[in-house]
Amino acid sequence: MYISHKSNALQQVHETEWQCRRKTKGLDKSAYWTWLATVTSEDEHGHKSYDFSGEDYEIVETDAPLSYETKDDEGRDITILFSQSGHIHSEIDTGKHYHLKWDGSKIIKDDDALSACQTAEKWKSVRNDRNRRLAETDYLAMKDQPSMANNMQIYRKKLRDLPQDNTDVNNITWPTKPE
Repeated sequence: MYISHKSNALQQVHETEWQCRRKTKGLDKSAYWTWLATVTSEDEHGHKSYDFSGEDYEIVETDAPLSYETKDDEGRDITILFSQSGHIHSEIDTGKHYHLKWDGSKIIKDDDALSACQTAEKWKSVRNDRNRRLAETDYLAMKDQPSMANNMQIYRKKLRDLPQDNTDVNNITWPTKPE
């Protein structure tokens, strides 16, 4: 198995080196082969060499498992896959996300990266909820409507200011919608 890492944070995992490199670069197969031609040279004997010096990540071959050992509630040894623990998860639009580190010999959990990702997802949900609440009153801001009541203007401003006025994503103070 091959992993790519940047500053020890895992970027990709794949069975083949070229696929690991391709996925790290975010290229489809056609674009990868085009790019590879730009870093390939051939000597007089037809031997090819590659210049990957422009890459800001490293690719390592390893047999390190994508799991870790821990104890269950009864103290028995168990193996937890990183995907079970949430340290590897997939999204339809953006692919896999690895919240793992490479320590030079093995793959380890990156709880800080996982926590940051989970917090970002929560803020995304808050913004979506805020946008939905704003959309419910958008018709009041249209030109063909009578002027918007002051309390509705204040409500809408509080919604727009909501992300910067709340520091705890788990404890959002939503403004009350006026009648």
